[in-house]
Amino acid sequence: MLLKEISTKDFWICVLAEFLATFFFVFLTTGSAITWDPNHPPTIEHISLSFGLSISTLAMSILHISGGLINPAVSVAQTVTGKISPMRGAFYMIAQVIGGIGGSAMLYVLTPSSKHGTLGATVPSVGVSTGQAFGIEFMLTFLLVLTVFACTDPKRQHYGYEIPLAIGFCVTVCHLIGIRFTGCGINPARSMGPAVIMNIWTKHWVYWIGPLGGGIIAGVLYQLVFRAREDHASITEPGGIVLNSLMSH
Repeated sequence: MLLKEISTKDFWICVLAEFLATFFFVFLTTGSAITWDPNHPPTIEHISLSFGLSISTLAMSILHISGGLINPAVSVAQTVTGKISPMRGAFYMIAQVIGGIGGSAMLYVLTPSSKHGTLGATVPSVGVSTGQAFGIEFMLTFLLVLTVFACTDPKRQHYGYEIPLAIGFCVTVCHLIGIRFTGCGINPARSMGPAVIMNIWTKHWVYWIGPLGGGIIAGVLYQLVFRAREDHASITEPGGIVLNSLMSH
């Protein structure tokens, strides 16, 4: 069964889509963090919007192909909850990590050497302990994966740009708080790219264990507790739409 899955053209198209989307995600977002003018460095708002809008655009581009995961934490969560097969999840993760490294490498080549800096590498800020960095990465990725599962819940019948846009809003909010703490990884492939290219590995494990742990727990919790169910009848009385929405979770 596993060999049959990877022998299909559709499987490799999906893997390629995840690779390309992650490649461009890391290239675009870490590029927005480069300081071109020391007197006017990029602001947290600027970087946060870059991450949010980039993930929205790229997720929308491949949502119909591979699901638009673009994040090993999301891939692992969907694998654990049975949304995708272990084989697909593994290949998605590999494609995402390679894509992240490729995107960072391309940014390195196209950026003047005097402007490289850390190339957007994620490291805990001064004064932030290892435990605190882990906690931030865990919490923010938990929120992100919970949002992904909620937006893509087929029984909620969300369609079109509302899905990637909602995820993009979540990513933006996470970066608005997370940048000052850890640089806001919440995506191991995003953190891995600059780490490999710039050889910066400061507490790098935090950017894997935190997001993967938070993502798995969020995915399992959503599937077991919060997923939309069909066993609630529609309520048509005044205020029924809101009440029905609340009951469906």
